[in-house]
Amino acid sequence: MRYRTALTLFVALIFGITGWAYVSNKDKKREPASVKSKFWMPVPVGKHLALLKVEVAPTEIPDSGNSDVNLVGRILVNQEMTSDLSYVWAIPEDVQVVEGQLSDSLANVKMGQIVEVRLTVSGFNKEKQRMISLQASGSRGEEKMGSSAVVVSRPEDTWESVAVEMKKAADEQLGPESKPVGR
Repeated sequence: MRYRTALTLFVALIFGITGWAYVSNKDKKREPASVKSKFWMPVPVGKHLALLKVEVAPTEIPDSGNSDVNLVGRILVNQEMTSDLSYVWAIPEDVQVVEGQLSDSLANVKMGQIVEVRLTVSGFNKEKQRMISLQASGSRGEEKMGSSAVVVSRPEDTWESVAVEMKKAADEQLGPESKPVGR
């Protein structure tokens, strides 16, 4: 009999403590621990553990003609490298280089350093879809790694842009009754 009484009192005590904790925290706003920390930094989008991160930003792309287009490539080195940083621009046959180097190798690039490479081309316009890419590579020990970025002359014709338009057209055709529950 004493065992049951002790067990009942113990279970009641546990339920009492749990209920008190729930009621006392009910009015407090709950946030992830990372929000409360003053040292928290947002996680970068993409492959944040990659050896290299590459992006390309063009100036204004002309509608037609052979106007010059300035391309600025930025290569961020995220980890220590044991080799030189190499880069290569890949351009279409009908695009000409006005200024800059199509490829190069840079020594002594350190972790956290951003390397800017510039290329000026002509013949890159919106008349037809063309793509220019910047590819960067390096190694860390035995591992060879690389990354690339692409800039297109007609972004409105890419699948990323077309898919959004196709979804919008499908939603309009199907009407409001086709939308999933909860949206």
